[in-house]
This record gives sequence, structure tokens and C-alpha cells, in this order.
Amino acid sequence: MKKKILWFCLGAACFTLSQPLFRLPLLRQLQESTDFLLAYTLNPLLIGILIAFSAGLFEEGFRFIFKQFLLKPSECILAQPVIFGLGHGLAEAVLILAPALTQAPLSQLGLAFLERLLAVILHVNLTVIVWNGFQKKRKLLYLLAAIAIHGSVNSLIPLFASHAKGIMLIEGALFALDVLLLGYAWRSKKYYIKEGW
Repeated sequence: MKKKILWFCLGAACFTLSQPLFRLPLLRQLQESTDFLLAYTLNPLLIGILIAFSAGLFEEGFRFIFKQFLLKPSECILAQPVIFGLGHGLAEAVLILAPALTQAPLSQLGLAFLERLLAVILHVNLTVIVWNGFQKKRKLLYLLAAIAIHGSVNSLIPLFASHAKGIMLIEGALFALDVLLLGYAWRSKKYYIKEGW
């Protein structure tokens, strides 16, 4: 039980380090530069997509670092990436939803809670993908796959931001991807140590 609590806490720490402590301060500094403002003015969609991909780069990169240096040996039970991913995704959910809870009644936050639920499921699946690289001794390939998937999902935001049904399109795509990745994660059991949760 102690190990599982540790995995969850490490997942939460992974998000906290990758986003609030590293990526977001760097983005704020970047947005203060004249060159960035000019580039964004000239190519808002391209810059928006690059910013979206930076989330995947930081979060998946930190996931990889945590597994490489803090969660040894590489071989583990499937519960490890699942619990780590839950810690990561729920930490993000708290950061995003906490301000909204103080500004709007719960009855108006249904879509926000649904979006966070889908995001948590995505984080669990992405963690499984990164961990699969360790189980199959193909770390870099699976890391790049996780970055590509994460970045592509985030890129839907700038792509559909101006669309009348943008939110529904983004959430629909996220739901479909979650279903596919859940199937993939389920089939990934064969790569892990056969042990109870």
C-alpha cells in the first residue's frame, strides 16, 4: 500500500514540476519578448500548436525522468503507471478546477468536470505508453509516441478555438482517443510483471 501511495504522490509531483514550476514560468517569460509577440501576431495558429506541443514535451519528458531515476527497476506491475498517471492527472484537475469552484456553482461545472475526467484518463494512458517503453526496452520510441499523442490532443484547442462547436469537437475527439488508448493499455498487460494490484 505504501508503494502505491508513493506512486500517486510522485505522479502529482511530476505534474507540479513539469507545468507550474517549469513550463508555465518559461512561457510567461517568452510571452514578454517582442519577438514572440511578433511571431504570434503573424502566425497565431502555428505558435498556438507549438505551445500546445510544449505541454506534451514537458509532461511526457518529466514522466520519463521520474520513471528512469525514481521508479526502479524498469520492470513493474501495470498498477504502477496507472496509479502514477492518476496522481499526475488529478493534480492537474485540482489546479484547473479549484479556481472555478470558487467562482461558479457546481451545477454549471458539468462540462468542466467531464473534460477533466477525460484528461485524467488520457494521463493514465500516456503514462502506460511511456512505461511500455521501459518494459519493451524501447524507451525513446515510446517517449516520442507519448509526446506526439499529447501534443496532438492539445493542438485541437488552437485548431478548433474559433469553431462554433469547438468544445464539442475537442471533447468528442478526446473521448474517442481515450477509448482507443484504454484498449491499448489493456492489451499492454502482457508487458508487465504478473502480480496482483
